[in-house]
Amino acid sequence: MTSQPAIQPVMPPPRQSIRVAGANGVFVTAQAWGPADGPAVLLIHGFLGGRFSWAPLIRGPLASQANLVTVELRGHGASDKPAEPLAYADSKVWAEDIAAVTSALGLKHFILVAHSYGGVVALDYLRHMGSSAVKSLLLLAAVAEPPGVAQDYVQPDTLPALQASTSQDLSERVAAIRCFVQAISRSPLPADLHDALIAQGAISTPFMPAGAFARRPVSNVDVFAKLDMPVVFACGSHENVVTQALVEHVLRAVPHATSRTLDNVGHLPQIEAANQVAELIADLIASGSSQ
Repeated sequence: MTSQPAIQPVMPPPRQSIRVAGANGVFVTAQAWGPADGPAVLLIHGFLGGRFSWAPLIRGPLASQANLVTVELRGHGASDKPAEPLAYADSKVWAEDIAAVTSALGLKHFILVAHSYGGVVALDYLRHMGSSAVKSLLLLAAVAEPPGVAQDYVQPDTLPALQASTSQDLSERVAAIRCFVQAISRSPLPADLHDALIAQGAISTPFMPAGAFARRPVSNVDVFAKLDMPVVFACGSHENVVTQALVEHVLRAVPHATSRTLDNVGHLPQIEAANQVAELIADLIASGSSQ
């Protein structure tokens, strides 16, 4: 009888996992890796994401020095998935979900890292909960303005696959998610991680975009104006979701913000350029320690 090779996990098991009640009794999950007494880094994924969106960072050397916390947003991963679009429509519920996680894990000060739609959620948190706990903000190809604020902040080429990923038919949704993952990555991803990204996208709820994507077209300019911590906006040279117009908009709104371009990278910088992103986070940790 031929023995089967051992299955290697996409990422190591977390040091701690929690499931906590967020806004309106919706339970959200979060995981922590690395030393509990290390500098805290809160990682917020985008639409169709989850813990696997951060796998290369979790597997890398940063996890040996920082307390890396991944939160799975409502409608995603192992968190609750309400079947009503209204459960995703209010900006405050996203802020309260994040606050519930930081409270449960005792994160008094942390670096906030947001990818793609996670940028909207990060700004929701800053709008409603303030910035006193946030030592610095790293926007990774982040949709830093809610959909509907401006037509030229998101590139239209990826919209058909995003819309198809909300299909009620699972086979259609999986096919669309597969197309989306392939479209936003500059180079082919490792097979195990590629499959994990598709799987976590497939279990996300199709009801979330109907509520969250269509919610209030209110600009975050007033929030940007109050940010006094270091802000970095990093995008790949082959970014195909967020537009340069959005990056420039944020840089105008936050005069002390800086931008970074990651060579030969698409819309998944934390995966395609994990070492460079880890260095950006390490620099923010170091700058915060010297203050």
